[in-house]
Amino acid sequence: MKKIFDGVYMLEGDVVGRPLQLMYLRGNRASLLLDTGCAGDPERFIVPQIREAGGDPAALTWIINSHTDFDHTGGNHAMKRIAPRALLACGDDDAEAAADPNELFSVRYDAYREPHGIFYDEGSVRFILGQSGSPEPIDVTFVDGETIRLGDDWEVQVIALPGHADGHIGIYDEKHHALYGADAIHGAVYTGLDGLPKLPPTYLFVDDYLDTIDLIESLPLDVYIGCHWPVKRGAEIAAFCKESRDFVYKADEALMALLAKGPVTAREACLTLGPILGDWEHTPGLDVELIFAINGHLERLVDQEKAVVSRRGGINLYQRAW
Repeated sequence: MKKIFDGVYMLEGDVVGRPLQLMYLRGNRASLLLDTGCAGDPERFIVPQIREAGGDPAALTWIINSHTDFDHTGGNHAMKRIAPRALLACGDDDAEAAADPNELFSVRYDAYREPHGIFYDEGSVRFILGQSGSPEPIDVTFVDGETIRLGDDWEVQVIALPGHADGHIGIYDEKHHALYGADAIHGAVYTGLDGLPKLPPTYLFVDDYLDTIDLIESLPLDVYIGCHWPVKRGAEIAAFCKESRDFVYKADEALMALLAKGPVTAREACLTLGPILGDWEHTPGLDVELIFAINGHLERLVDQEKAVVSRRGGINLYQRAW
């Protein structure tokens, strides 16, 4: 646990070898936990670190999911058992997947089976579902701009940060000139606790993601805290935004160049572009994890009428539109 400001604490855990940093905010009127980690994380590190910060987990006012991923919603059921009076909330577009792990798996992790023939093996499926926890109804949903009063002189704002998920939200803390952004932007890579690459960027919706980068740059921030990256301060925030945007531009340009050579499947695109977009040859299988972003780029090119899609062997085939 790290104290960031008075009443603002970063709870420190890990997920599959990557940092997992969850925010706990406590004022004299209300308290807030942003994200619940994986199924076992409330007991493993969230509750102990809230107590270490001088708080009472059972007295939480708000439990908010920034977005739908198993390492952000998996502890919902357990946290609601610990803090039954807390309101469980998320972005409006994420409500169904946040409440139901099976829906989460379908729309997040199994979404590329039918169009691209890309899916997780049985062991990975068991792991994801196990970490996703039990179903838990969502009490409240946010859209953008809602405020939460934590103290007599402390109000935070829920802001929409889509791109990685439809309903991704973050907490803007104007008092401290800070944004608790969860997985809103990704830089060029997710790095593990061992310093090695663990995932490429996993945004889904290219234009929304670019808009979110622009929004973060426009805010008067001194501190930006994501869930899987080092805390960014001062000029580091602009650098992280630039790194995130540059990856998107590089992916788009590389994909267009690839399509110019002939038709490709999404899997072929991931395997070809992986060595161009990242230095992760020591992490087997990482190229295919590009499917989240590459699918978004391919859908965008089709929408822009720069590419067309057909079917070959039961999967999508993409080629340039001219």
